[in-house]
Amino acid sequence: MATLTNSFFFAFFFTFFFFLMATNNTSTTASSSSNADSATPRVTRSSSLTEEQRSRMEANKQAALKRLEATKKRKQQEETAQGKNDKKKARWTTFYEYDLSTFENTKGGFIIDEAAAEKINQFKDKTTKIDPDYCKMEGKATGLLPQRLLSLEPEEVPKCRDCGSTDVDPIFVQVFHIPVCYTCKDNCPERYSLITKTEAKEDYLLTDPELKDPELLPHWSKPNPRKSTWNNMMLYVREMVEAYAFKKWDGPEGLDAEYERRESQKKDKKDKKFKDKLADMRRRTMTSQWERKRQQGPHKHDFGDTFEDDEGTTYQECRTCGLQVESEEF
Repeated sequence: MATLTNSFFFAFFFTFFFFLMATNNTSTTASSSSNADSATPRVTRSSSLTEEQRSRMEANKQAALKRLEATKKRKQQEETAQGKNDKKKARWTTFYEYDLSTFENTKGGFIIDEAAAEKINQFKDKTTKIDPDYCKMEGKATGLLPQRLLSLEPEEVPKCRDCGSTDVDPIFVQVFHIPVCYTCKDNCPERYSLITKTEAKEDYLLTDPELKDPELLPHWSKPNPRKSTWNNMMLYVREMVEAYAFKKWDGPEGLDAEYERRESQKKDKKDKKFKDKLADMRRRTMTSQWERKRQQGPHKHDFGDTFEDDEGTTYQECRTCGLQVESEEF
């Protein structure tokens, strides 16, 4: 019984194995046949075009490429001619070209006073000019080298008189002839600060002729920042003005004494002016009273009843002005 069972099992196994082998051969044959079919050339649509159609398509393609190249070249020429290197604007933006050289300045539609404009130009001509290539020649007279603000020679460059730096302020060198650097100028405002003409007159008691003399007190003339039609603003170095004022008034004590004297004199003038105005007001008040009395005419007394004093004398008194007169009764 066991022998039959084993024989039947082996027979079934070999039968199944041969069936699998046959199935693999069939699939391999089908795949090879399909590959052979795909290897054969397919018939495309282009193979159905004639030579005339192909030549026409090639001609149209070349014409389109030529038009595209011409368009690109034209755009490049326009951008080069107009100098437009910025981004492209939106299509709906309207661009207007103006010739700015033909525009006329109408001052915003306001009426400009020609006299005021001429006056402004005159003030501008009187301002101090700053020369970037400033050169102070001192070689012939004093034997010193010339001083230049911009020079490759270290001996010719002016140096700060306090710290020796070459970074000097060109305005102080050209206008005030004081070589001082920016740091020293900021650190010493009591020496190098700029004051106006009004401050120099009020604080140091200097006159207009003294302040207008450039050899006596050099000044920097600038356009007036408050109003262009006013006189130019004149700036002075505090150290120079203070030195000249001390020399004029014999030191700071003399300057203080002169300041106190002028202040007291100013106060006396103010008091005198007040007293004169007060006297004039009183005079006009008295005159008005006299005029009113004159217009009313002479005073008419209105005497009342008589009365007697201790001595038995009879009097009458005016009810208006209080005048008392002696009377007798009969």
